[in-house]
Amino acid sequence: MDTLSNQSNLPDKLASFLQRQPVILQLCRFAAIGFLNTGLNFIISNLISKFLGVEQGNNLGLISGLGFIVALIQSYYWNKDWAFGQQALNLLQNFLRLVWVGLTGVLAVALVLVGSKVSAPYYFYLGILVIFLLIQFIMWKGFGLSGSSSSDTKNPFLLFFIVSFIGFLINVGIVAKFSVAVHLTSSADLNKNVAFVVATVVSLVWNFIGYKLFVFKK
Repeated sequence: MDTLSNQSNLPDKLASFLQRQPVILQLCRFAAIGFLNTGLNFIISNLISKFLGVEQGNNLGLISGLGFIVALIQSYYWNKDWAFGQQALNLLQNFLRLVWVGLTGVLAVALVLVGSKVSAPYYFYLGILVIFLLIQFIMWKGFGLSGSSSSDTKNPFLLFFIVSFIGFLINVGIVAKFSVAVHLTSSADLNKNVAFVVATVVSLVWNFIGYKLFVFKK
């Protein structure tokens, strides 16, 4: 009986633990948003690079930077209103939303990588972008997010921009150097996206630390 009672109380205990340690849920949401931002970054970067015929070097780094900036705007609102914002949801709702947000980003990246493998034309990525933005709109409304600019932190977007700009420099620098120095496959498209992955992971680690400590602190 005690075992059954402990099992039935486990969700409540876990929910209580997450309420006492909000940073865990913030980190999970930030990670899910990271996948979402990565998806948008990959789509934009591949769309532009394919349209312009750029495969490596400094020009590819600049294109990746443009994708990073577009994802940055998206990231600000998702992090402010969701990752470091609302917390009052039950365990199942939090889990389902984490899966929905994260899976949307993962599927976007997967489709981009498939397109890279078959050297898909730019309009393939344009189609993915339209669907991706539509799904995001549905999520945003479904989560009841407002997108308002209010915050407890003075000049939150300025601080967000500064932290993210450092991440941007990290991202651009890694893509520019990595895409030239490292060739793990025989496919230029795949090598390009490996550089995108490495740059994204490093910049995301920096961004979470900066957002948590300086931008969205409570």
